Amino acid sequence: MFTLFLRVAVLTVVLGLAGVAGASAAPAEVPIQPLPVIVVPPELDSFYNAPANVVAATEPGGIIKARQITPAFLSVLPYNVDAWQVLYRTNDSHGNAIATVTTLVKPRGPAPDGGLKLLSYQVAEDSTAQYCTMSYVAQQGSIPADFVNSAETSLAMVLGLSQGWAVSIPDYEGPNSAYGASILGGQATLDGIRAAENFAPLQLTAGAQTPVGLMGYSGGTIPTGWVAEHHRDYAPELNIVGVTIGGVVMGDLKAVLRSNNANLGAGLIGAALHGFATEYPEVQQVLDTKYDWFGRFMTSIKGVLCHPQGSALFPFWNYLGSYTGGGDPLDLPELSNAVVAQQLGQKTPDVPMYIYHAQNDEFIPIAGTDRVVNDYCRDGADITYTREFLAEHIIGIPGWLPGGYQFIIDRMNGVPAPHGCSITSPTSTFTSGDFTNLLAAKWPAIAGLLTGFPVGAR
Repeated sequence: MFTLFLRVAVLTVVLGLAGVAGASAAPAEVPIQPLPVIVVPPELDSFYNAPANVVAATEPGGIIKARQITPAFLSVLPYNVDAWQVLYRTNDSHGNAIATVTTLVKPRGPAPDGGLKLLSYQVAEDSTAQYCTMSYVAQQGSIPADFVNSAETSLAMVLGLSQGWAVSIPDYEGPNSAYGASILGGQATLDGIRAAENFAPLQLTAGAQTPVGLMGYSGGTIPTGWVAEHHRDYAPELNIVGVTIGGVVMGDLKAVLRSNNANLGAGLIGAALHGFATEYPEVQQVLDTKYDWFGRFMTSIKGVLCHPQGSALFPFWNYLGSYTGGGDPLDLPELSNAVVAQQLGQKTPDVPMYIYHAQNDEFIPIAGTDRVVNDYCRDGADITYTREFLAEHIIGIPGWLPGGYQFIIDRMNGVPAPHGCSITSPTSTFTSGDFTNLLAAKWPAIAGLLTGFPVGAR
């Protein structure tokens, strides 16, 4: 959504199968292609494609291709880090083999004794076109149409590299940019972690025993939340030590869609419907046959836009009102089944979680997150939940980030997570000084990245 520009771009300038068969063995030596001569969008880049039989023959998380890249802030200022893209096998929402890309970065030079830990950061992609993907916008020379994803991708690198970790930033929406598809996104995230552990140059600690932390805010919670609930079934060999999510989308997705319809966030609805349609043919059938011409036009045009443009296009439009069948389209079995399948609350996480939600979030009602957390707590999960009062969705990212980030730092350093559930409803998280302290701690890393100095492990 275009509002992420305010909370991510500003913050970053300031803060600078289906299954177990994919278990990785020793990291593989993969031929690494050199830097691309010219950076072109994925729609025109052969690196993003592989023959279907090659993809199907590869285990989930197996690497198909790899190449060096130069990541840069807003496509311009290059970072002095080691960075690659890998094309790897994962599965779509129905268990079919597909390939997608993750961006892997590490501090310059050899890893310290014992190797590196891994942060998997899921950017709020919220887009329905490949040129909006993180792997493309991260590169120097990319067309800066999606400055929001570019900025948050840089934020992910700052957070990981400044701790001396390697970072995986997956294109979790897959080759068809399936916005909102948490099953696909969660699997792609887990297989991106597998790919990172399969990639020898990343110098991780111990293959599948590498400590892994996951972070995601807003749209980034779509895959990250699914991982917390389902990783033990899909990728039980991974050593996931902690997960943090904020501005949680999938607590009650129907409520999110309805609250944004004919509202400021209405532009997200067309993109979400388009994203679901790429994974669920029955949803596409409804859009093709039971939506008026303008609804079909607006949903289709979302397929070529990144979220700064897509979210800004026709706010306050009644997208659900374009349905011509009478009643609420979200109650149709074709749409309802697809939506409900993505939601949180299906399983209890067995990894410790830090969850944040602003009580006055204007895009994502907090009631869905409250319900999910209450279910987790009832079932014995280890949850730290912050419900900030003087915040909404945009202010929420600096509200979430210090607590969520420190939670991951502690888990990566082997500090035991608090047992059981802790639910707090502070008036404001800013009074604790956490954001100021985080800014002070990260400023050297930000300055180093933006001025071309190598950022190394510490």
